[in-house]
Amino acid sequence: MIYKRGKHGTYWMRFRFAGRFIHESARTASKTVARDAERQRRRALEQSWNRIEKRSLPPSLTEAAKRWLEKRAALASGTRQTYEAALKHLRGILGNMLVCEIEPRDIVAYQKVRLVQEAAGATINKEIACLSSILADCGMWEQLRRDVKRLEENEDAGRALSLQQERQLLVCASNIGRHQGNWTPLYTVTVLGLNTGMRHSEIRRLKWKNLNLGDRLLKVGDSKTDAGKGRPVPLTQPAWAALQIWASRFADRNPEHFVFPACENGQIDLDQPIANWRSAWRRACGEAGLVGLRFHDLRHTAATKLLEKGTPIAVVAQILGWSASTAVRMAKRYGHIRPEVQRHALDAVATLEIQSGVHQIVHQLETAVQSALPN
Repeated sequence: MIYKRGKHGTYWMRFRFAGRFIHESARTASKTVARDAERQRRRALEQSWNRIEKRSLPPSLTEAAKRWLEKRAALASGTRQTYEAALKHLRGILGNMLVCEIEPRDIVAYQKVRLVQEAAGATINKEIACLSSILADCGMWEQLRRDVKRLEENEDAGRALSLQQERQLLVCASNIGRHQGNWTPLYTVTVLGLNTGMRHSEIRRLKWKNLNLGDRLLKVGDSKTDAGKGRPVPLTQPAWAALQIWASRFADRNPEHFVFPACENGQIDLDQPIANWRSAWRRACGEAGLVGLRFHDLRHTAATKLLEKGTPIAVVAQILGWSASTAVRMAKRYGHIRPEVQRHALDAVATLEIQSGVHQIVHQLETAVQSALPN
């Protein structure tokens, strides 16, 4: 039943449920609303008592991905960027599907599409790992996992530049910088990548407090790994000179400003890092005849040169920020010793030339043949 109570004429509801009286205010002066409120309250109690859950339509992958990412608010900035890049591709292909509709064949089709788009096997595997975590949150992954296979990853992926290719790339990067103005960091970041082996993200998020130009020393800030974070990197003469010239453009900089700040429509924001230099990079690579070169290949080049010079793996690992557990694997991935260096190294184990006219083994064979012939 419902009834009015109090000087404001507020309606209350009173009914018996499961052996006890429910006596609550409907918080309304409308009799119609109060009657509806009583029915909804009674129904809610009945559903709860009988453990009847309200059924709702499963979310689409786009909706589920949004919730999944929101739960991971404490992610490091680099990890979050990796997830967001993976989700961008997942949403573009599978985003409109309900999570309950996704089948192994849809995931296989996704892998094929990404391969056509020339994505690396390792990149696609990361995207599928992201998808599996989203579906696991929705209780949908266990029934799919056995039918989804990881793609083969090319552990030897990478490209080491020759000295001539390095020079050509730097010339083109410098020319583009002059055409696009003083705020284009392409030449400086290219020099830094070749001379320090730093990752794209490490260079992009570098702050002035991380640089000690007086002592020619750089201290990496945020990094992909714990081993890479905070590591000291001595600056070569080219890297130091390029950074000195770049620093001269920021007379009012403070330690917390980014070395390579964001620039939008000609407006510099020193408190935000540059998003990327992708367009300028592709143009420089095209003009240098190095189409398809990745910025990460500069790190590969630095690692290869260090290993070719006989630098101990432990030192290379410290410079590049490899963890101890992955140093050997990284040496295999990045340390492609070029044929000319291998040839020079093998000179140390080359045998002496045989001075006699007949090789011993050849002589033995000829003797054996002659002895087998009839007289």
